[in-house]
Amino acid sequence: MNLVIEERLKDLGVSLAYTVVEFENGAYSEAIWDELLKPLIAKIEENDSIEMIKDEERMIATKKVYRALGKDPARFRPSSDSLWRRVIQKKGLYQINNLVDANNYFSLLYKLPFGSYDLAKVGETVTLSVGETGESYAGIGKKAVNIENLLVLKDEEGPFGSPTSDSTRGMIGEDTTQAVLIGYVFGDIATADMQQEIKAVVEKYLKDCRVVQQDVI
Repeated sequence: MNLVIEERLKDLGVSLAYTVVEFENGAYSEAIWDELLKPLIAKIEENDSIEMIKDEERMIATKKVYRALGKDPARFRPSSDSLWRRVIQKKGLYQINNLVDANNYFSLLYKLPFGSYDLAKVGETVTLSVGETGESYAGIGKKAVNIENLLVLKDEEGPFGSPTSDSTRGMIGEDTTQAVLIGYVFGDIATADMQQEIKAVVEKYLKDCRVVQQDVI
């Protein structure tokens, strides 16, 4: 796939760390939960607090970009904030499917928004842009998501993803066989190490997984 970031967003320090995979998805992976998510959740519940979210460097960098674009991160929380906050409050995580569960693991681990998108449902060229005035889309688990002034991924059909909440159009299903996992990166982060770990995890925990493309732009 071809990912593009608008120059104004590059100037704000935004980049995308992406991994394209071919795999066989599934409804539930005991290994993903027992070896990845449950230990991480237990660690967060024991050691983390809401105050830590406010002081975490990656959260600060993420929300700085939201504000620069005119979006209030307290009302439209980055998914990384929402997930971390939910675990700290001991509300648990929804179990969705193997790729989405792995996606949430990476978001909790790296304190960055991550999104996974079915490549059969989105265009080959995808641009990171900003939602236009009055723009919205049908969100996963939501009737509508206000994406005005929000970072959005869009193809020739329009926006379908954001670091706050994704649309139903590109959502991952159990029948998904080709997907892109995208980390929305804000500020200076050792993305090479992160990408190496992501590759190792998906190849180990997703059935018949092959990483066919991986890069940071």
